[in-house]
Amino acid sequence: MGRFVKGESGRVDWWFPGVVVLAALALFALPFGTSVFAPLALLAFLGIALLVTRCGVLWREPWIRWAFLLLLALWVPQLMALSVAVDFDRALRTALTYPLFAIAVIPILWVARRRDIAIPVLYVVLALAVFWSLDGLLQFFSGSNILGYPYNGRRIDGLFHPNMRLGIVLAHFLPFVLEASRRLASSSRLALLLPLIVIVAIVLSGSRAAMLATLVTVVAYGVFLVWFYRLRPRVVGVLVGMLAVGVAAALWVSPETRDRLAVVTQMSDFSIEGLDAATARRGTIWFASWQVAKDEPILGVGVRGVEPVAHARGYTDMSFSHIHLYFMDVLVSTGIVGLVAYLAALVGILWALWRGARRGLREARPDFVVGAVAIFVALNPLNVHWTLYSSYSTAVLWLVVALALTPIVYRQTNR
Repeated sequence: MGRFVKGESGRVDWWFPGVVVLAALALFALPFGTSVFAPLALLAFLGIALLVTRCGVLWREPWIRWAFLLLLALWVPQLMALSVAVDFDRALRTALTYPLFAIAVIPILWVARRRDIAIPVLYVVLALAVFWSLDGLLQFFSGSNILGYPYNGRRIDGLFHPNMRLGIVLAHFLPFVLEASRRLASSSRLALLLPLIVIVAIVLSGSRAAMLATLVTVVAYGVFLVWFYRLRPRVVGVLVGMLAVGVAAALWVSPETRDRLAVVTQMSDFSIEGLDAATARRGTIWFASWQVAKDEPILGVGVRGVEPVAHARGYTDMSFSHIHLYFMDVLVSTGIVGLVAYLAALVGILWALWRGARRGLREARPDFVVGAVAIFVALNPLNVHWTLYSSYSTAVLWLVVALALTPIVYRQTNR
């Protein structure tokens, strides 16, 4: 036990157990809304202490530096847009709190420099994702989940009740679920069924945005598996067949989910009405936001400022809290300046991960690929769920970044 709490000098190292427990609590608290902010606040406090005492060391770590650059790309344009912010108070609150979520993951990456925590963390994510999924399936088939939250007859939400976040959160963590299951499959083939449980829960959650993110993850990770392990066609056929049967069964037992997917075909009308029908009226929101973005192209109208501007200028009379399209959200909130910074940071970190996968050891390539897929899914400019600027989505984003970079930071430091 001593090796887990002793530093190299022999002194008790409280960083390791403290940070790991707080990170686990943050993941565990995700279904319970604002509860996730408590462990993240404590991690942010530790992160600030590290920035004060170890800033130079942190900046010299390439992958921690990439996390800093990603933060700056998303945060600095918010500060610049304050000069033109329509809703200054809300924009200021967002700008002041936003970096804390990124700072909260610094202690996790700091511990990862010295401790190989990637595998335990992967299995924790797998266990939580499967548990949340099984709870959602219980809710679907029995009418309520383990806490008695009822099924609404259309979409499962499980422990995330009453918020419809189950599918989106599972889709964000699916890359890690797939990788953890692959590792477990070497000792038990039954582990291959675990991602299927999660994917079925995503389908029954009814979130089309989550299904789209899942499709991106499964295709990208599947192509990597076939290429990296030279899988035989028979093995590929079995895996694809399992996935197809699972998804087909989910759609068969849920006519409501089938109906939600069927309306997507109305996008072929190439009209605002068809787009609204296919995207839960997001077409109107996107059109109004685009008009505002054209009016204020450089710095936008500030975070959370698009709705009052769209109403005042007559672009829409519909109330909305989020734009539900990441690149449009960034463009209208922080202008071309913010959009260029966001896309440059995303392309930059993906390029760095690709280069690391090509130049690194063969056994390290899965870490880079999983990290790249997870970060892309979390920051995909075409994501149509949530917003880049809400507290909860920011918490999920930076937890994904931490999970993606943890094994890479360890390999970089201890290669």
